[in-house]
Amino acid sequence: MTPPTELAPFPAPGRTDSAALGAFDVRGIEERDLPFLVEVHLRQFPHGFYAQLGSAFKTRYFRQYVRSPGAIGLVAEQRDGSGLVGYLIGTVDDDAHERFMYRSAAPALAAAGGSALAAKPALWSDFMRRRALWYARRFGSGIVRTRRPSGQPRQGELLYICTTQGNRRRGIGAALLRSYVEEAQRAHAAGLHLVSERDNTAAHEFYAHRGWQVVSESVTRDGRPVVRLALSLGGTKE
Repeated sequence: MTPPTELAPFPAPGRTDSAALGAFDVRGIEERDLPFLVEVHLRQFPHGFYAQLGSAFKTRYFRQYVRSPGAIGLVAEQRDGSGLVGYLIGTVDDDAHERFMYRSAAPALAAAGGSALAAKPALWSDFMRRRALWYARRFGSGIVRTRRPSGQPRQGELLYICTTQGNRRRGIGAALLRSYVEEAQRAHAAGLHLVSERDNTAAHEFYAHRGWQVVSESVTRDGRPVVRLALSLGGTKE
């Protein structure tokens, strides 16, 4: 499947402005923003499996992710034209997003991932040992499922929120998160969730201050302890 040359625009969330913190806007991600997303992501999450697959794979992954009808992608842009200072991607409907990723996006991502793995034998070994079976099961469930069971509320997941070095504590992350929550509410999501490293207490405090609560703890396939946080939105059931 050939990716489009332009991403479909998202509805523009409300403008955020603060004379004390500097002026910036939050808007939907566009195709021209992808190099920024990849650069910031690889710098801040260099040890993630997808990051280790390289910039070409990560670009294709972000492109497909934000094309999903169940996803939302946002960037924070300086109003003086000096550039982007942060981004957020997540879902407002996990079920719709998973169907898209495991049906429409899967062929392109599998091809890109296979090419990246072929060039990195050590990473290929890690994939076969820790991830291949998990992906096979997820792919199967994504193909089989056609819609959310009747009466099950819509849920969303915050995947990444990043601000650039030198632009922390300016309210950028809070503005991105606020816009994301507003988009989830417009989509009638009943709640949102995210996974965070267990020792990332600063992040936990950031989310707790905005109503998120720790609901469980677990360990990833890589052996990293993580916590799951959730935010209730009270969306309607379908």
